[in-house]
Order: sequence, then C-alpha cells, then structure tokens
Amino acid sequence: MTKIAIIGAGSAFTREIVMDIFGISGMDEGTIALVDIDPARLAIARGLVERIVEMTGKRWQVLASTDRREVLAGSNFVINQIEVVGLETVKYEFEIPLKYGVKQCIGDTLGPGGLFKTLRTLPSWIEIVRDVEELCPDTIILNYTNPMSAVTLLTSRITDIPVVGLCHSIQNSSRQLAKYAGVPYEELKWRAGGINHMSWFVELTHQGKDLYPVLLDKIQDPELLRKDPVRFDAMKYLGAFVSESSGHFSEYIPYYRKRQDLIDQHCSTG
Repeated sequence: MTKIAIIGAGSAFTREIVMDIFGISGMDEGTIALVDIDPARLAIARGLVERIVEMTGKRWQVLASTDRREVLAGSNFVINQIEVVGLETVKYEFEIPLKYGVKQCIGDTLGPGGLFKTLRTLPSWIEIVRDVEELCPDTIILNYTNPMSAVTLLTSRITDIPVVGLCHSIQNSSRQLAKYAGVPYEELKWRAGGINHMSWFVELTHQGKDLYPVLLDKIQDPELLRKDPVRFDAMKYLGAFVSESSGHFSEYIPYYRKRQDLIDQHCSTG
C-alpha cells in the first residue's frame, strides 16, 4: 500500500492536497503521515484529514507526529510544504523591503522578500532531505514550498532522490479561463509551458476553436479587466494568458509596480 508523508502538514494546503490524492483512480487505501512541529496545527490537520477519509469512504490510516523521523520510514512519497519559523517571520519579508520603497504583493519567490524566504527555508529543507535519504531513500519528493524553483533546484543538486515541483496555479487559472470565455470547464482544452508562477497557456481551445480572440474581446469589459488587470493587459501584448494571479504576476515583470500610479492602476485587485 502507498504511504505518503506530508511535511508541514499544518499548512492550509493540506486539505487541497489530500483531496487531490483521493481523486486519483486507485488511491483507495494507504497511510498518510502528517508532520508538523506545531502540535496545535498538527492536531487540526489530523482531524481534517480523518474527516476527509470518513467523508470519501476511503481506507487510509492517518498518522501524525511532530518528529518526522518517527514516520518517514517506508514513505513512497514525501510532500514538502514547510513554512520555516512560521508566519510571524513573513511580516519582515514585507516590512523591510517596504521601508526601502519596494512594494510587493506576495514576496515569496523573487525580489527581496523572495530572497529572504529562500535563505530561511533552504537550510531547514536540507536537514529534512538528509533524513529522507536515510529513512526512505526510494521515495519521490513532491515540493509545494515556495520559492518553488529554488527549493526544487536545490533538491535536485543535493540528492539523487527524484523531485518534482508542483503548484495548483494551472488548475485554478484554467477554471478561471473557462469562466472568462463562457465555456464548460470540462470541454476546455489547453497546453501550457513555462516555469513556476510564470507558465503560459500557449494553446487554449473549445471544440477546436481558438479562445484567444474571445478573450481579447473580453478585454473591453471593464468589470472583467478590474478583476484581473495585469494578466489581461499582459495577454494583450504577449499573446498568451499567464498562470499566476494578477497581483503575484506583477512582481515578476518590471512594468506594473515601479511607480505608485501604476500600482494604483493595475495592482489594486487580482
């Protein structure tokens, strides 16, 4: 049977990840080992996962521990979603850059905030990887922690264990695009390519029809443009829709956050 260890299980991502796992054909039984250094958040996560198991009628055993070494052995997959030191440190990644005039949206991938997060995340993650090598060397690592590219790249360089970086932005954005284009999501076809937080829908069709002319017409709708200003503006010039939200995407290109008037115009929503 499959055993999956989730490191940083106190994260809000746990519910979505477990639901995704249970949605895979054949994943009807196994063991989920939840790990978090915060006992209170770990207890909440365990109760949530046990409830999901009950609601879905699956046959999964749920383990929980504040010590990853207690539960890593035998894991077929190790999912990383850690937030090192906790959310109390995030404010510094916003406040310090803001003090010097850098206004970020999320600040977890690029810019000073992304650098801060990289520096506080990687040392702890290296320790976790060493435990994984010792206790479950035949596993596959699935990384959900940002900065995605930095964490995944580091992992690939320090261990021979296979690692894959994952993000829900393609799934979420494709659903948004179906709504924007006014087509059933189940009938939407797309092909995307790029890097994390900047993947592009290079093909977008419905029943063989290119949907980009439809989306370009939608730009005339001020309400839609208000909801997703940066992505639609970028699509107009670059010809493709990006996977990340308008606010988050605005951090990755040099056009929308360099002056306060541009921030007010493009980045107040999305």
